Amino acid sequence: MNKQPKLVLRESCVYDLSRDWAPGRFVEMGAGTGHMASLFLARGFRGACHDLGADSRAMIRRRFADAGEAIRVVDMVSQLNDAEFDYLLAFEVLEHIEDHLDILRQWVQKLRPGGRVLVSVPAHACKFGRSDQLVGHVRRYERAQLHELLEAAGIGAIRIVNYGFPITELTRRLSNWMVRNDSSYEHLDAEQRSIRSAQSKPRAIDRALCVVSGNAVRPFCVIQRWFYRYDLGDGLVASGVRISA
Repeated sequence: MNKQPKLVLRESCVYDLSRDWAPGRFVEMGAGTGHMASLFLARGFRGACHDLGADSRAMIRRRFADAGEAIRVVDMVSQLNDAEFDYLLAFEVLEHIEDHLDILRQWVQKLRPGGRVLVSVPAHACKFGRSDQLVGHVRRYERAQLHELLEAAGIGAIRIVNYGFPITELTRRLSNWMVRNDSSYEHLDAEQRSIRSAQSKPRAIDRALCVVSGNAVRPFCVIQRWFYRYDLGDGLVASGVRISA
């Protein structure tokens, strides 16, 4: 699997914020291909996944066909019990949702009081570009905006870090340039673009990753830690705790 540089940097940041978590039951919303869930399964976690796309859910089921009871895939969030999980995960999902507060509140109900939340979103409204439009983003977030959203959804002890600097400043600009004439998504509505973006990349991006894998940026996983407190990078990762009802 050839990973985009931002994915490699995000994975590292997600691990940094969750490295001390004891294995428990997680639910991942907007699980895409199941890639991030696989990283938590490898660390001894168990849980459930949901994705809006039926093709994505089928892909996740195939991926975890041999995982047994360690993971299940549900077609609807309503199939999950309230207060069932220790951890709620959602990576690059909220930016696709118009009514993000209402949806986040629904997700938080699946988390036990005192359970922990981990989400990632793209950063900075001023950086919204062609690549955002192509994959169905409706916004990028500022740190204060994300903090306010999490707090309104009943989450406390919030920590937000900004990741990706300095590499994502280059890769975002390059990505926007490469997809400037890409029309392959234009027949899709925003929801369909969001689902497709979790399964595959625009053709120009795929071709570039065949030449240079995102793994080449791994040394910058260490460098980006120096800048977590500053709003210089291209993405935000936030953790928090569900406040008792």
